[in-house]
Amino acid sequence: MENPVSGPLAPSVDRRHELGLRVLFAFALLLLVVEPWRVPLFEPDEGRYSEIPREMLATGDWVVPRLNGALYFEKPPLHYWAVALSFKLLGTTEVAARLPVKVASVGMAVLALLFARRRWGPRVGYLAGLITASSVLVVALARITIIDPLLSLALTGAVFSFVSFFEAAQKRDDRGARRALFLLHLSAAAAVMLKGLIGLVLPGGAIVLWIALSGRWRLLPRLFSPWPLLLFLALTVPWHVLVARREPSFLHFYFVHEHLERFLKSEHRRGGSPLYFVGVLLGGFLPWTAFLGRLRETWPGIRLAAWRDRPVEAFLWLWSILVFVFFSLSQSKLITYVEPIWPAMAVLLALGIERAREKGAGFRGDRWVSGVLLALLAGAALVYGFGAGYGARFGVSGPAVVAASVLAAGALWQIALAEGLAGGTRRWRREPAVPLAATWLLFVAALVVALPGVARHVTPWPLVEAVLREKGPGDLLVQRGHYLQAVPFYARTLTPVAHLGWHELNFGQSQAPGSPLFPSDEEFAALWNGPGRVLAVVHRDLLKDFGEPPLSARKAVILAVAPNGKHALLANR
Repeated sequence: MENPVSGPLAPSVDRRHELGLRVLFAFALLLLVVEPWRVPLFEPDEGRYSEIPREMLATGDWVVPRLNGALYFEKPPLHYWAVALSFKLLGTTEVAARLPVKVASVGMAVLALLFARRRWGPRVGYLAGLITASSVLVVALARITIIDPLLSLALTGAVFSFVSFFEAAQKRDDRGARRALFLLHLSAAAAVMLKGLIGLVLPGGAIVLWIALSGRWRLLPRLFSPWPLLLFLALTVPWHVLVARREPSFLHFYFVHEHLERFLKSEHRRGGSPLYFVGVLLGGFLPWTAFLGRLRETWPGIRLAAWRDRPVEAFLWLWSILVFVFFSLSQSKLITYVEPIWPAMAVLLALGIERAREKGAGFRGDRWVSGVLLALLAGAALVYGFGAGYGARFGVSGPAVVAASVLAAGALWQIALAEGLAGGTRRWRREPAVPLAATWLLFVAALVVALPGVARHVTPWPLVEAVLREKGPGDLLVQRGHYLQAVPFYARTLTPVAHLGWHELNFGQSQAPGSPLFPSDEEFAALWNGPGRVLAVVHRDLLKDFGEPPLSARKAVILAVAPNGKHALLANR
């Protein structure tokens, strides 16, 4: 039950609250981009999405993506191009590999701020930006070089541009509508060049559904205005045509296998319950999960007239629901797939919280739930950091203490605010965002400090270090039983892979029969038993092959073992 506080807050108090949101928003953006010390690449995605751009630079071929020298058509090239350009500017480093993702994550938060501020004022704007920038899903994905943050930025640009388009059209502002339409087509083109047809299907589906519900059919033909459409085609068609002309296998694999079959079939081994993304939303919106009930303040209701009377909120809801349902029905599910709805949901949530605040809500229940969640996280930090010994093992005991302490203090603060015991002033009881965000961002800061130490133990970095230390100028580096994707990136060389099972390299391997990059068992044995020194990264299930002839004519030397024990680095002498 609510614990409302009657009467409006003084303007000076509101200004201080808004200033607090601005400061916390800036701090959240800083935490998205800062990377203290070296954080090795995480397997498998970071190795893959760093190695493909490295090979583009090494070969000079920016048209056909390749992974370990093999054709790789799973995704379009815009992310690879962005990372390759970052490498040219900053060098081939982890920081450069992650820079486009960090910029995209900041961009999402800024777009949420600007979109909400223009329509509902600065407080809703900064709160929307803060919710986006501090949500655990966005924070986590900003630290991994993958495609989804850039895709989310592009799709958010398309969604917000369409809203600006129909608002300008409604006001008969032809210039504003034309500008928004160009931005819509530019954003959709970027989305297509990042992840294919969903860059059209998802925003296009939301737009058509909204037009049908709102009855604004006159807008539909204007979406295909010649010059914006020409811009879209000029940005998307040439690459597809160039690749199809150079590689005849591209069209079927890219459009049928990677689009249709990925959605309909489970062969990619990424299945999950239809409720999979419910958990993603609840966990991914931390620390704001307890306030998700405030979304009801923005829900148009079940009457069609209400959806037509509140077109902006209706469209943001339709967009979020469509993406959620689309990926819930897909046979391929990953946590990252629903990140594109985060800015839109953050805008709705910020608006809902502010409307509740203006109605005099005391947020008692929200704060109690927040306090319990923070307390549970503090307990988990203590259990894993010290009970299980991970703090000492990873060398992050100090940050673990800070993280647990901040969460515990924040839990007590939330409960005290819920019961009217903190501060003794009405202004804090009517300000739900600042205390929670301040606690959470201090916790995130502790995690950022701890990340390098953790990453050095949970990634293949110790094995990579051994490769860099042991590999001489004339040595051959190979892999057997699996393809560790960070190894060639750090070694700056392609690695022949033998005895490769189910893997994303299978298509490229099938297009290059007899390639020395995919030797048979007999060819691998000849390399291993040849006159030169060979280093081999070997999956643990195949270590037994090196214990007796014919594969190994000499005893293998174990140089290093990965922290998880899954791979070992062997030398033939």
